[in-house]
Amino acid sequence: MGNASPLTRRRSISSRRKVARPWYGRGMRRAGGDGSGRAVYLVAEHSGYNEGVRIVIPLFLIAASACSPPVSAPAEPKNLVILSIDTLRPDHLGLHGYSRPTSPHLDRFALDSVVFDQAVTVHVATAPAHGTILTGEYPGGHGIQRNGMALKPGIPTLAGILTERGFATGAFVSGWTLQRHTDLDRGFEIYDDDLGPPRNGARREGAQTTAAAVKWLRKQVAAERDFFLFVHLFEPHWPYDPPARDALRFLPGVYELTTVSKPVHLDRLLSVNRLTQAEQQEYVARYDGEIVVADRLADRLFEELEDLGVAHNTVVVVLSDHGETLFEREWTMDHGTRPYDEQARVPLILHVPGDPAAGKHVPDQVSLLDVVPTVFDIFDFESPEGLPGRSLLPLIRGERTEANPRPVFITARAEPQRVPHIKAQLLNRGLVRAIRLPEIKLIEYPVAGRRQQPELFNLIDDPGERDNRAGENIDIVVGLHGELAEWQNATGKAFDPGSQELDPEVEEALRELGYIDD
Repeated sequence: MGNASPLTRRRSISSRRKVARPWYGRGMRRAGGDGSGRAVYLVAEHSGYNEGVRIVIPLFLIAASACSPPVSAPAEPKNLVILSIDTLRPDHLGLHGYSRPTSPHLDRFALDSVVFDQAVTVHVATAPAHGTILTGEYPGGHGIQRNGMALKPGIPTLAGILTERGFATGAFVSGWTLQRHTDLDRGFEIYDDDLGPPRNGARREGAQTTAAAVKWLRKQVAAERDFFLFVHLFEPHWPYDPPARDALRFLPGVYELTTVSKPVHLDRLLSVNRLTQAEQQEYVARYDGEIVVADRLADRLFEELEDLGVAHNTVVVVLSDHGETLFEREWTMDHGTRPYDEQARVPLILHVPGDPAAGKHVPDQVSLLDVVPTVFDIFDFESPEGLPGRSLLPLIRGERTEANPRPVFITARAEPQRVPHIKAQLLNRGLVRAIRLPEIKLIEYPVAGRRQQPELFNLIDDPGERDNRAGENIDIVVGLHGELAEWQNATGKAFDPGSQELDPEVEEALRELGYIDD
């Protein structure tokens, strides 16, 4: 592969397998230590983390690894898997300190990985965010600025670049928002978006998607082809419909679910004032139950990599496109229109077997923009020119690439009814835009006359983003507004996604998923 990335020169995983069974366990034990390869895993998630655990685990790993026998150098990565778990809030995962056992497999995975504690999306809706995951461009650059839109012609994709390099490339998606009308199939040899019969809720169960992906994976391994596999799970996206047992485990003393997962009158659910406390608790349990399902499916996929004997040289990226507002605000169980942190922050974990940084939590703000450059850096491939993201490898090594924190820009679709606390006459078209720094965030909602209605939050003192301080910090608002304007000029200034008419079938599918109100 030429000059190997710094992360390719690692100890074999067998040197640490006695410490704690890694979540990819068996395959690593079989493959590790023979010099034939290694695996790299990158996972995206959300929210805060338990500091005590962060300190104890590295010490434990260091102490145990000191007793391990010498091992041969691991081989270079050959394959790539990206697993996207839709609508996953990081703060609902055990590895980020959540009290409920929603994610035992991902938690075990994180013990031997690098976790990014402050990862942020670029758009709080599915298709725009996935456009970035698969191209490395902001939505204004790749063209999908809301669900129902398509990639711009000529935009290079990760799949296309890897196909040109001889990889077998296959994608398996679970939701209508990622079907091939988005052109996200560009570059893939296989793009499985078969969701079943029409009116099937515009989604399919993750178990079906995973089964299809595993079948494809076995064929590529049998043919001895290097591969790039993209898998998208719709759980825990609305309508929060896990097996009852997976929700009831979080409701002590409750033996039957009384709420409905797909009501005829969705509006009843969207106002926190219309739901009882018990109903709210049950819907959160439903959401958490969906995470349990996704966690099991992730483990199913990773076990297959082990059983096929390719986990030792496979890069795996696990991430989410955006989070979810539950009952933090008046308009509930929703995403897509408000770039508050419960929707904007996502999980992100990078696992490299044998990596001395395993167990590390990186506090720096990073973005989904950084996934593609990081993958190229790990494989020692040249990135397309002009990508706005950056490789995360220097951060993992503790190297600062810039003096000041890099801002991350986030967009959302404008729907004034979903922010009833804002009394200004907001426009029902265009984009909400935000600039986020580790300590501060400015959100701008479009109003008439090409003006913006600002919200400014101190994320340290007000992490829930309740206290708008824009009025008393005009100088800060003006400065951040200038950065937003400059960014928008560089990434699709002239385009107003609200001006594009939607195909009737597209509009109906979006309504089915709750993205359009009647």
